[in-house]
Amino acid sequence: MIKEESKFEDIKIPGTIHLVDIEGTLDVKHEEDDNIVLIPQPTDDPEDPLNWSKWRKRKVALCLLLAVFVGDILTTSLSAVLLVIEEDTGISLADLNTGVGIQYLFFGWSNLLWQPLGLTFGRRPVILFCGLGCMLCTVWTSYVTSTGEWYANRLICGTFYGPIETLIEISIADIYQVHLRGGWIAWYCWTLFNVPFLSGIVAGFISDDKGWRWIQFIAAIISSACLIIMFFFMEETMFYRDHALELGSVEEIKSDGSSSEPSELEPKSSNYKVEIDKLDSSEVLPKSYQTKTFAQRLKFWGARDPRQKNVFWQSMYMPFVLVQFIPILYAGLTVGVVLSVFNVVNATISTVLSSPPYNFSANMIGVFFISPAIGITIGSYFSGAIVDKFTIIQARKGKGFREPESRLWLAVVPMIIHPFGCLLYGIGASHGIHWIGLAFGLGMICSTFPIGSAIAINYIIDCYKEVSGDGLVTMILIRNSMGFGFSYAVTPWLQAVGTQNLYIAIAFIGVFFWSLSFIMIAFGKKFRKSNAAAYWNLVEKHELKAH
Repeated sequence: MIKEESKFEDIKIPGTIHLVDIEGTLDVKHEEDDNIVLIPQPTDDPEDPLNWSKWRKRKVALCLLLAVFVGDILTTSLSAVLLVIEEDTGISLADLNTGVGIQYLFFGWSNLLWQPLGLTFGRRPVILFCGLGCMLCTVWTSYVTSTGEWYANRLICGTFYGPIETLIEISIADIYQVHLRGGWIAWYCWTLFNVPFLSGIVAGFISDDKGWRWIQFIAAIISSACLIIMFFFMEETMFYRDHALELGSVEEIKSDGSSSEPSELEPKSSNYKVEIDKLDSSEVLPKSYQTKTFAQRLKFWGARDPRQKNVFWQSMYMPFVLVQFIPILYAGLTVGVVLSVFNVVNATISTVLSSPPYNFSANMIGVFFISPAIGITIGSYFSGAIVDKFTIIQARKGKGFREPESRLWLAVVPMIIHPFGCLLYGIGASHGIHWIGLAFGLGMICSTFPIGSAIAINYIIDCYKEVSGDGLVTMILIRNSMGFGFSYAVTPWLQAVGTQNLYIAIAFIGVFFWSLSFIMIAFGKKFRKSNAAAYWNLVEKHELKAH
């Protein structure tokens, strides 16, 4: 813990919240017909995304998933036909994989631009603009003929894809409270990891019938239609919410006016300490609200409230500041190993299945992608609503208080499945076992992808909601830098040690990183408590608010 004078006499532990009102004493808004506290608390404004109808929320959430679908088919559909591209263009498989690694690197690093824009001026214009840019870049991909051009193309495609990595999660958190967010984050992870494999199924047949270039043309046509749908139905989710009222009413104030465990829940600072009974309700809640017309919802400007701080420049450097917080570093390493394994699978699957004794054609390699798609679906199921329910159960056992670490118990599943899947797939391929055995192994490996991503994303938002937008960028920078390293190294690594030893190494690497989850289960709250003063000083210094 940093030893310095602080304004905080009693430090609130970031991430510890009163989720379940067991005694029924909190004078706050609850879930209908339940004692679950709504966090964040909705305002009385009908345009507050937390107040939208279920249909309106689902419409926007589905549009966000559609944005992920668009980004994925535009950037990852060529995985099943890399050998075809090598034969047609003369670009070596190693260079093709390096280009993919560059693309994944800029999936993350481009968010040093896109995330500040999205947090300051609105999510909708950034997502739509980047979708259009990615679509145009994908058409260019079909005309690439040299290694240098391939690298440049993948770099620009990766740059435009960036908002899919961070703004989608923030938008989901804008419209869903803590106890509902996990299910939609799971759907996000399902789409993020499944579309590359599902599109590979179709891509193989397109390549055999019309040539690999038509994969990109068809993806661009489909994406154009999706972007039109998103333009008309994906609303802006950024909304200014009085942060002081949120902290005071949700975490501290009971129906009798007393506060709840101030030593753990309340930072004593002039910016966060709120005396609810002294507030003039006319200053807190406007007397009337304006409902947006359909045309107003389509605007690309005006999303930022005049009271909302401009965080553009601040959000460019804040991700580097947040590395000091161990939960954020842990989340970055967790999704880093997920992406690294994902890149290894993508880079080696064509080589393994096209070689003897399998000798799969491009379209059959695409069909084989059904296996990881099934695995990802199973993993997404466990990482969604089931974990949300488990978290609520744990909160009830903890006198109503929820700890972010309750979600990390899900890491038990990949801790077992990941190494077993790697050994079955890697050793099995080296010894020529039936392809069904490879399918089971690959499915087990891929089932861990959405689990790891959902754990990390939810953990950051749960622990540090005031900096979650920038914290997700920190996570993605770590993740995609690791992913680039594995993409760059995987081809020479495979050539040097063979499929069996490569996947044995990946199995043990995975076990090491998944074991970090159990360290966080044991010590995560202590880590959050030890640097709570530093965190709240950072929040106060930069006037940070939950997005």
